[in-house]
Amino acid sequence: MTEPVQRQSAVAKAGTILQAFRGPERVVGVSELARRTGLWKSTIHRTLGELEAIGLVEREGTGYRLGLQLFELGVRVGAYRPGGLRDLAIGELSQLHVATGLTAYLAVLEGTEIVYLEKVHHRRTARLSRPVTSPGVRLPATCSALGKAMLAYAAPEVVGEQFRDGLPRRTAYSIGEPGRLLRELSTIRETGTAREHEEMAVGAVSVASPLLAHETAVAAISLSGPALGVGWDRSAALVAAAAARISARLSPAGG
Repeated sequence: MTEPVQRQSAVAKAGTILQAFRGPERVVGVSELARRTGLWKSTIHRTLGELEAIGLVEREGTGYRLGLQLFELGVRVGAYRPGGLRDLAIGELSQLHVATGLTAYLAVLEGTEIVYLEKVHHRRTARLSRPVTSPGVRLPATCSALGKAMLAYAAPEVVGEQFRDGLPRRTAYSIGEPGRLLRELSTIRETGTAREHEEMAVGAVSVASPLLAHETAVAAISLSGPALGVGWDRSAALVAAAAARISARLSPAGG
């Protein structure tokens, strides 16, 4: 284990452990948490006991899961409050799904990743969504139509941050060259629509448009589905129209 991690404050260690629960597994064991965090098992055990006492985690068998208290706190985040981003977008997302049968998403940009806030889909089409794209999941911004839609309206320093550690590659079709990404962002700003063709997952396509407040993208919405058998031009037009309607309702602070 690295000494700097062990020297974190108690609060920082608790935060590190909670963040290690990100992923598809609902229950995570102490050994796996230690592997993900670099913290000693004794530290994990002690911190989990304290987190369990205040309801932030719950024990299940030999492992732990996130507690209901975290959900109660999470829904108080601005985007989830009445009148927030999710409230403003959910009706449009539902209509997009009904009109196309595709999966509709709402996401925000945080650093080099997008964070999904909402997903509207039919159970039968859920298997087409790869990788896992549930609310709360983070994925590389430059591999997604959602991320590119927001980056097209981002400040230069935010765009520059994407190149700091090299562009991530989810598939062979992911953008790996900075020049290509910059050209695509310029086109997105002109058209108002971003596209992603098998850049996040082979066989999957997405179209997205930003939700704008004072020419700044505070979020984005998208439609995603299979590469074949979908009228993607029509879907792109529907997404752009829905994004424009949501943008018109956004508060100056973006909800």
